[in-house]
Amino acid sequence: MNLEILSIVLLASLCLFLGGYVAARIFRNLFSIYRENFLESVDRGLQDILLYMNPKQLFVIQMSIMVLIMPIIFFTFNAYVMIGVVVAILALPRFLLPMMKNHRNNLLIAQLPDTLSSLGSSLRSGLNLVQALQQIVKNQPQPISQEFAQVLIEYRMGKDLNDSLDSFADRTGREEFVILNSSIKIARAVGGNLSTTLDALSETLREKAKLEGKVNALTSMGRAQGWVATILPVFMGYAMYRMEPSAMGKLFTTLGGWIWLSIAITLIVMATITIRKMVNINV
Repeated sequence: MNLEILSIVLLASLCLFLGGYVAARIFRNLFSIYRENFLESVDRGLQDILLYMNPKQLFVIQMSIMVLIMPIIFFTFNAYVMIGVVVAILALPRFLLPMMKNHRNNLLIAQLPDTLSSLGSSLRSGLNLVQALQQIVKNQPQPISQEFAQVLIEYRMGKDLNDSLDSFADRTGREEFVILNSSIKIARAVGGNLSTTLDALSETLREKAKLEGKVNALTSMGRAQGWVATILPVFMGYAMYRMEPSAMGKLFTTLGGWIWLSIAITLIVMATITIRKMVNINV
């Protein structure tokens, strides 16, 4: 009898050891994949907004915050909330960096008309294009002065000015800078009055900005409804869970609950995407 119990204990211990080993290997592989994707995406995102930070240090900070906050959330709320917070922390860089890039690009577009007018004035005063760009770096606010400073740095290091301007346009991904680069390339290649071209482009961008402002004002209510359609069900579900934990707990512990929860999440995502497409009007 004792031999049978000892055999069962040894077998159970062996199964636990093998299961733990396999789980540890899977976790290690997943962690390595996430780390590589994190470093690659964050490094590319930081380069796009000209932030010279070490992605490895940001990764260590992210992991440290997650490790510190996990036990606090677990003992304050429950395991489900802890899992949600961990997923949010892991996904944060993929949402934060594009938001920062979009905000920075909007600032660049807002500053571009005045910058083009200043550039045209410098050219009319007798400066060449490189000297005019140096004046932009000195007199214009960030971030557009930082971007043109990067263009001049690349030019001084031996890169062709057209290629440096193309890198600028690639970082922003906005068609306004592609048009600007095309105007400069054509003027440098075949000649022409570049200052007049820049003034005309500046005026066009101002009119475009006014029209976009009117469109944004008209669609602001739709965007607000999109946010409400996304956030309100989450808060309502949490409130109902706090009031009726036994009833709401079936959403997470039964097959039918998981099915209905999946349907609800799918409908929320579909509603959010639909509203965003309806109010996203390109000018």
